[in-house]
Amino acid sequence: MSIVLDMVRAATGDRDANNDRWWSGGWAGGRKTKAGETVSPESANALSPYFAALCAISEDVAKLPLFVYRHLKPAGKEKVLDHPAFHLLHREANPEMGPMTFRETLTGWALGWGNGIAEIERAGNGDPVALWPIHPNRVAMKRLPADRDPLQSLVYEVRNEGAEPTYLSTANVLHLIGRGGGIWGKSIAQVAAESIGVGLAAQSFGAAFFGNGTHICGVLEHPGELDDDAHERLRKDWVDRYGGPGNVGKPAILEEGMKWARVGIPPEEAQFLETRQFQVEEIARWFRIPPHKIQHLARATFSNIEHQSIEYVVDCLMTWLDRWEGEIARKLFRTSEQDLFAEHVVQGLMRGDSRTRGQFYREQFGIGTLSINEIRELENRNPIEGGDVYYVPLNMTPADQAAAEDVDAPAKSSSEDEDAEGPPDRESLRAAMFGVFQDAAARVVRKEIKAVVRAMKKYDVQADFDGWLKRFFEGHLAYMAESLAVPALAAWRLAAPDADTGQIDPIVFAICRAYVQRTTSLYLSDFDSEADPATFEDRESDLAMELAETTFDEVATAALCVENQL
Repeated sequence: MSIVLDMVRAATGDRDANNDRWWSGGWAGGRKTKAGETVSPESANALSPYFAALCAISEDVAKLPLFVYRHLKPAGKEKVLDHPAFHLLHREANPEMGPMTFRETLTGWALGWGNGIAEIERAGNGDPVALWPIHPNRVAMKRLPADRDPLQSLVYEVRNEGAEPTYLSTANVLHLIGRGGGIWGKSIAQVAAESIGVGLAAQSFGAAFFGNGTHICGVLEHPGELDDDAHERLRKDWVDRYGGPGNVGKPAILEEGMKWARVGIPPEEAQFLETRQFQVEEIARWFRIPPHKIQHLARATFSNIEHQSIEYVVDCLMTWLDRWEGEIARKLFRTSEQDLFAEHVVQGLMRGDSRTRGQFYREQFGIGTLSINEIRELENRNPIEGGDVYYVPLNMTPADQAAAEDVDAPAKSSSEDEDAEGPPDRESLRAAMFGVFQDAAARVVRKEIKAVVRAMKKYDVQADFDGWLKRFFEGHLAYMAESLAVPALAAWRLAAPDADTGQIDPIVFAICRAYVQRTTSLYLSDFDSEADPATFEDRESDLAMELAETTFDEVATAALCVENQL
């Protein structure tokens, strides 16, 4: 018998392992709400907005990449791919479960039950080798008397069906604690039981209302007295004629002076639909999740939904990501591994539209914050040779330093100017930059080819295709210029670091406009000759290379000319 088990029994004595009121504080069976519905972590899943919010958060947390990093001195970080925690979090949580399923399960339990719990299986040297989830309904926490070993003062008691409980030390339990619970979390279903109960009651009412299939709920009043047989025949006849969904809307025929008296409140007067809609927003408020994440788009617009998505990451997901990262640091790393930490990659969820990203990259590259390869990494692309260089505008200097240089700095001799290293020549520039132009041009042409092939299959009349082609290239021209602007800026900075970049956009736009004019006539002539649209795909590499070479040549030539004039 383990030392932990001996200590617990000595401190607390035996307990009834089947006492559900003790296990999880009696919450496992739920509780009756004022709306008449019993709410528990399981029954709450029947309410669609609750289930959708729980799924959205747990799935979004689980699908994010989670890496182990090491702090570098004096700054920076590097991935650690050979640590046991990396294997558990990124490859396999245990022999029966992948990392996403494991993380989704624990996050869902922490949301619904207040606690996501997993046993950490360790090797003989103490390294974690597997993470085994344990349903929180089977777990309770015990605190031993203060005179006991402080390292063993808090333990987890796990109920095993048909066997004695198992006791686990805190060091061997990965515990994702829900909101506001201290060492034992409270579930959202428990705190929001009354709100969920209202939603379940409205849902039950709607199901019963439509199941009954009649909009006239009340009583039949007969002027006389009916014996038992007549009463039963009338009831059965009424139900057969007017009950059930198939009889909705049928007119009722009353005889012998009978009258219909409505009782209760009709759904429209009880604001049934308004209550159902409000419950969606109410549940979203409990989870701190934007309503559009659970498919409630009443107030979502194209102008604000992107910012709402970012708010969802910042205000909702980051809380759960921090809980994960903190618990991993406490339980899966040794005390001697203080330089290690776990971190989720959330940049993909925080990205804006392509135009906003392009402008951001252009600005950050221009001030030396990002290199070409860092931009490519953010766009999930492989690095290129020579892409790790940072460029800054040389004509920007602190004012006090510039004043000191004007007074104190000796004038450079003509020989020093001649010996100073000049801008790179054309071949060096091509070796460093041409790959970036190729990638940008390939994306542009690939999108163009796919759109034209679809249009040629769709339109049979020349005039219709001509009109589509004109409309397409009006927008495609701006997309081309935007895609080629970043590599053009990089080439310009490399060749002419002191030159004004104001000439870049006109040069790039003129190149794109000339390209559009050439390819437009090409597509029109191919349509006239009824060429197979598939032949356009063979031209993709040729068109991309032509666009890349033209843009590179003209931008590089202009930059070198400007630099030589400075």
